[in-house]
Amino acid sequence: MDRREFFKLGFLQAKEKARKSAPEFISREITPALIDVSILTEHAEHAERLADEMLPEHFGDRFLRLKQSRLDGQFPGGIVLFEGARRRDFHDGASLFYAALREMEAELHLDDVQNDPVLLRYINRMPAFSRTADVFHRGKQIAGLPLYEEGEYDVSGTLGDMRLVVGNKHLYVAEAPCPHGICRAHPPIITPGQRITCVPCEISIVIGIQ
Repeated sequence: MDRREFFKLGFLQAKEKARKSAPEFISREITPALIDVSILTEHAEHAERLADEMLPEHFGDRFLRLKQSRLDGQFPGGIVLFEGARRRDFHDGASLFYAALREMEAELHLDDVQNDPVLLRYINRMPAFSRTADVFHRGKQIAGLPLYEEGEYDVSGTLGDMRLVVGNKHLYVAEAPCPHGICRAHPPIITPGQRITCVPCEISIVIGIQ
């Protein structure tokens, strides 16, 4: 049995065991939390194959691939995981989902600098419509920005202030104190479910998370 089959079989067995052991009234109330995985890698096709093989079982009934974006230049690679509004460190913990993410990180060599990488994003639910973008710092919402009004907004992150710009209903990061500038290089976002994350500043800007 290869590692992909191991992760899949282990997850299905754990899920079925939890379902059978839960009282009926609790089982009816169980709803999947938002799972949001972003992968920055220069090996986009390899990453997509790994994601298709190793991740869908952990996303509940829906495994949605959002439109990918390419960044020009050299950037540190990595995987960012959000569960709900909180960023999670998948390097800790013994869950099969976290183990699958660690396996992907190692196989894609994301510790290395990535040349002209692609940002891939996977979620399990998407709101139908949103007129605002929510800004989170360390998982706590600190601002809500209207997308129907053009303007510039300053928000405070761990390293200092970031300037966010809304124009033509799109939002992008104009200035940030982070050293590598991934958030500034990220294309503008507009679609419900899209996200810009600045890991050094511990800031995440999310459209349409309800």
